[in-house]
Amino acid sequence: MPRPTPIRGLGPDSRLAEAARRLVSSRLADVRHEQDALGEALTEDGVHDLRVSTRRLRAALTVFRALGGLRPLEREVKKLQDALGEVRDVHVQEAWLKQAARKEKPAKRAGFEALRASVASQLGTKEKQLRRTLKRWDERTVPALLDEAKRLEGPGRYGGQRVRRQLRRRLRAVERLMEDYAAAPDALTAHELRKEVKKLRYEAEIFRPALRRKMEALLEALVPLQELLGVLHDSDVRLGLLEGFAAKGTAAERTAARKLQEQVREERAERAAQTARELQRWHAERLTRGLRQLLD
Repeated sequence: MPRPTPIRGLGPDSRLAEAARRLVSSRLADVRHEQDALGEALTEDGVHDLRVSTRRLRAALTVFRALGGLRPLEREVKKLQDALGEVRDVHVQEAWLKQAARKEKPAKRAGFEALRASVASQLGTKEKQLRRTLKRWDERTVPALLDEAKRLEGPGRYGGQRVRRQLRRRLRAVERLMEDYAAAPDALTAHELRKEVKKLRYEAEIFRPALRRKMEALLEALVPLQELLGVLHDSDVRLGLLEGFAAKGTAAERTAARKLQEQVREERAERAAQTARELQRWHAERLTRGLRQLLD
């Protein structure tokens, strides 16, 4: 995963508007750098790195939304993120199915190869959509972001209470979803919790220069949970994919899908147990309470 460009010369007493202008510009520059590195090939790693950079840019636009007209631009960045996600999903599932096929004996690989080929057949359409989105991004969104970043204004300090309130609101949202998941640990709730944890992580990164120790403590708690929720989500996505093949595929595809379903269900159960243990640790150590106090 690419790291964001460090921001020098900002501290807790810096003006929030100055920090916002510099951070939005820097996050946009990171996106442009990954876009240049991607080129025309749309490689698996390149698409992933560009998508991570767009997430970080969206986090900055969300955090500093009150300082200017960033909401419409945030929606445009999400369109790029979503288009990248569509291509990324094909890359991930194709690679997984290719690996699953290699583990089978040659005589039994046909069904697995058919699953992989079916997934891979979607790539051309999704890449065309991504290229159209990138064209709109270059022609419209980037100039608008550069223009709007210069005009961001508003009161407050970079490490002040306004910032902490934003992070506390996000942490409360994470806590509510933790409670929901503890009551009903289904795929949808796990997915919503994963998204909220990810948003809090990227927002915490934004304020690391102002609140370094606090943000590093927050990130130290969040990253392991995000990773667990990520692999749990991978299992849920694969189960959904396989359910479709088991119902609508050819005979060979259905056979391969049913076999993989058994494996993924076992993986999913183990990952769910790991996630439950991590959430129990959060509860036992009162981590959300401690993190809230950290942000007071």
